[in-house]
Amino acid sequence: MGVSRTSKGIRVCAAYKGKKDCGIVLFRNSDKKGTRILFSENSRYGKVFCSEIVGETDEFTGYMLYENGELFVDPYAFYIDGLDRWGKNVESENLRCRLDETEYDWGQDKPPLTKYEDSFVYTLHVRGYTKAPSSGLELKKRGTYKGLIDKIPYIKSLGVTAVELMPTYEMNVLDIPKLGNGSNSGNMPEGSFLNDNRTSGKIVVSDNGLIQKGNSVRQKINFWGYKEGYYFAPRTAYAMDSQNADLEFKDMVRMMHKNGIEVIMQFYFNDNASEDLVCGAIRHWVFNYHIDGVHLKGSYTAPGMVCADPALSDIKIWYYGFDYGRIYGGKAPAVRTLGEFKPDFMYASRRFLKGDDNSLGDFIKAMLNNNAESGCINYICDYEGLRLADLVSYEHKRNETNGENNGDGTDNNLSWNCGIEGKTRKTAILELRAKQIRNALTMLMFSQGTPMIFGGDEFGNSQDGNNNPYCQDNATGWVDWSQAEKGFNPGITEYLKALVKLRFKYKILHESKAFKLMDYKACGYPDLSYHGIEAWRPDLSNYSHSIGMLYCGLYEKADKEQDFFYVAYNMHWNPVTFALPKLPDGMTWHVLGDTDTASDNLKMHSVKDQTKIACAERSVKILIGVGKPIKKTVKRPVKQNKNGK
Repeated sequence: MGVSRTSKGIRVCAAYKGKKDCGIVLFRNSDKKGTRILFSENSRYGKVFCSEIVGETDEFTGYMLYENGELFVDPYAFYIDGLDRWGKNVESENLRCRLDETEYDWGQDKPPLTKYEDSFVYTLHVRGYTKAPSSGLELKKRGTYKGLIDKIPYIKSLGVTAVELMPTYEMNVLDIPKLGNGSNSGNMPEGSFLNDNRTSGKIVVSDNGLIQKGNSVRQKINFWGYKEGYYFAPRTAYAMDSQNADLEFKDMVRMMHKNGIEVIMQFYFNDNASEDLVCGAIRHWVFNYHIDGVHLKGSYTAPGMVCADPALSDIKIWYYGFDYGRIYGGKAPAVRTLGEFKPDFMYASRRFLKGDDNSLGDFIKAMLNNNAESGCINYICDYEGLRLADLVSYEHKRNETNGENNGDGTDNNLSWNCGIEGKTRKTAILELRAKQIRNALTMLMFSQGTPMIFGGDEFGNSQDGNNNPYCQDNATGWVDWSQAEKGFNPGITEYLKALVKLRFKYKILHESKAFKLMDYKACGYPDLSYHGIEAWRPDLSNYSHSIGMLYCGLYEKADKEQDFFYVAYNMHWNPVTFALPKLPDGMTWHVLGDTDTASDNLKMHSVKDQTKIACAERSVKILIGVGKPIKKTVKRPVKQNKNGK
């Protein structure tokens, strides 16, 4: 499918709604009228017309398809001109499909192919990540692929191994708001809407609900971009040079790979999207743009299509649930390429973090989740829902500026404001919020799935309580980089970096296989065990808010680090003293981290009493058992002869 050059001319393979008056219009540079070519019946296969236009075709640089006299964009076009101005309303017939692709030298580019157990994912919105003046970039680079390239050193410094991009395929970002729900979209802030043809923005509706004076409808910007689009073309509005958006995107991917970072793209497909479109688009981005994986949104049929495509068997594929029986036939894959993107960890960790009853069991289960068929992407905050800083600052969403009377976005935030709703200057509240953020990051980095954070959460970026800023192309939806130097935020970033280094230094903290919770090596310790105020006897009751987890390093290879780890989680509002399990002879416990102390970034401290450890209210302590286990020699009885000698 699509339009491309051949040695003889131009090959066209396009689908139409009908079977008559179907063709293509070819355009030269600065040619508005174009050359119209009607397809003959001999070129038709069902509703698909396939033909080759031969002759002097080199002068044509663009094209549009047409049916019954109306122009429309080829959904398989590799590049589309006309949508380069962000938020500008352009009718589809005024767009142009570019005919030629620009050659690109990939050099020695190689995909990182990072395994799920070795991955740390960083999700971001290309425009929103660097659009704010506080990003520190020159104006022309803000909100672009070039701007993202400039942030690669920072992203790498966090220990990130994969960047997940919210939709970056081409689309018209303007949406007509829903009507008839009591909302007139009149209170949307500057930047989140545009008025078509510079009209007043007043919406006029007839008695039967149909829009009159359509040019006066105030249109929302679909800032996030979860909608149908032109799946084969890069978003030109995200390019510093809109005429070379494809080259900029490829530069970005190449530089990410050079720094050992994978690129995962999000795609939103409707349920009626054809297999040819879905798989064709993803193949195009994998083959021509070297992306490393996709996160499929929307269509419940798309994952099955992509998983069944032999050409896409090496890329990462993320979705909410897979039919493993159909995909693998009951056998675990040699390499895990699929990734489960479910909110299970988010719900469980949020409830435990804020101190809910009946939450410990789900938290333990979520922390252990790790299966043989696929990776498991764990996150506490994603693009939808509250930011991490807002999760500990708001108990209720603040979505009024979205223009839907605060009716959009989830009400199930599972958040706690630490005592005061919203912004405050009270030091005690701010300290508690910073501690809760450190607690959350510790839970995430000690989980056995693949950790993911949303860009900016590592330094306290806030959306002022808006948990659904899908239309907020402004300070609300943009990352505020100035927050990185305020309050406790610098310490939070450094704490995250320390956690990431710790996680990937020790294999026991990021295993490829699920823990068995058994002493299957007969070393005296299970691979993972649970503890409480008494060693080996955890309190798993409905009202328990604390748990100790012991990771046994003896299950690692002898030439690797074989240290033990004990992580004490106390989400109770009172201090708790945990009894420490005894280490093998020759090893001693040391405190490595304590979220109760803002400046304690995994600096080792000795423990005087090796039998217990006190844990402050709503805090996490990380202990490490160091030293070499002393192997006890067993004296064998000496055999005596008949004379007793």
